[in-house]
Amino acid sequence: MCGIFGVYKVSNAARWIYTGLHGLQHRAVDYAGIVSSDGHHLFRKTGAGTVRQVFTKKVLAQLLGTSAIGHIRYATVSDKPEYDNTQPIGGYWQGMEFALAHNGNLTNADELRTAFDLSCTTKMDSEVIVRMLEISKGDDFTRALVSVLRELQGSFSLVILLPDQLIAVRDPQGNRPLSIGSAGGTSLVSSETCPFPNLDARYLRDIEAGTIVTIDERGTCTTRYAEPKLRQCRFEAIYFSHPSSVVFGDNVANFRMSVGRELERLFPVEGGADIVTPIPDSAMFVAMGYGESRRSGAYYPVIMRSHYVGRTFIAATQEMREEEVDQKFTFSAADIADKRVVVLDDSIVRGTTLRNVIARLRSLGARAVHVRVGAPPITHPCRYGINTRTERELLSSTLKPEGIRKHVAADSLEFLPLEVLKRMSGNPDSFCWSCMTGEYW
Repeated sequence: MCGIFGVYKVSNAARWIYTGLHGLQHRAVDYAGIVSSDGHHLFRKTGAGTVRQVFTKKVLAQLLGTSAIGHIRYATVSDKPEYDNTQPIGGYWQGMEFALAHNGNLTNADELRTAFDLSCTTKMDSEVIVRMLEISKGDDFTRALVSVLRELQGSFSLVILLPDQLIAVRDPQGNRPLSIGSAGGTSLVSSETCPFPNLDARYLRDIEAGTIVTIDERGTCTTRYAEPKLRQCRFEAIYFSHPSSVVFGDNVANFRMSVGRELERLFPVEGGADIVTPIPDSAMFVAMGYGESRRSGAYYPVIMRSHYVGRTFIAATQEMREEEVDQKFTFSAADIADKRVVVLDDSIVRGTTLRNVIARLRSLGARAVHVRVGAPPITHPCRYGINTRTERELLSSTLKPEGIRKHVAADSLEFLPLEVLKRMSGNPDSFCWSCMTGEYW
């Protein structure tokens, strides 16, 4: 999963990208990159780490211009020192510089490399789009882009920077979110809406699936290149997106509160409990919803997260995930001893975090630990940009719920049923459920 951000027509554009990417930092922590334009030339800086680690004042000062795009990435392919697997990726179309940043995952990247005999220097599927643009014909960049987009399969939200234009693209499935905002005469494009308030920008609308939005001195122009066949990622609102964002029309915080209420209605704790606590941060609003009625315990967080450690789900290796779980949480010991605790988790993917948390709660004297999960079992790998490449990585692909309960040592464990989540999702046919059903598109 990645985050992308773009801005057109503002002084010190790179600083705006810095702020925008920082607002999206929950989506990725491995790499960050910015490309800016002064109207004639593009300037590129990338590096390993978070936005604040990569972009010092000295580095930002070298990114000149009034337009820019940025990218934050967590690895979905193996990163080796010989490859520059950072974005935005630069290219040339008929002698003109451009740069591209991508959120998603192409499912036919290998086929395209072979069919078009592409010379790629990285392992990223995103580079395939750049190299195809470089060999595309025609006298208009948008027409060339349309011809390339119609060859792509899978998930792609894009921002593209030309010397005098900012372009945004969403795939026909609208799989990953992409929104447009405005701050006076400045136009912004973002993976999520949450960075807009920090830039005094207002959210205008989502970029429609199957469209290209071109922003330049003439204004904003939308070109439809494919009919929408929506398959929006349901996991965005469950886990990835920030609670202050509006994603696919959902206020994320409200959606998660509703999930918690539904979990408590369906699966109250028999005999009640004392405390309802989230595994922070993404389950916070789910726990608030679960504890709202107080029938199964009162909402009272006893697990605190260190924000000096990133999201363990997006850590690159299992070893790193386990190490970060140990460093990530502190516990309010005095409030846990001799208490019956309900732990709310947004989902169970690999189970690393949950098992460690329950062990810690028991060591601190919890009398009982019940678990409620705000998503159905994740049973299949994602092909569209989430780093779950094999079924053996997924706890629910090998264990039934009772087996998972025993594995994590909980007194009880319940998942939100898939049919309930679909009922809560407005038009369920417009969402992607592949990781829960194994039905790919």
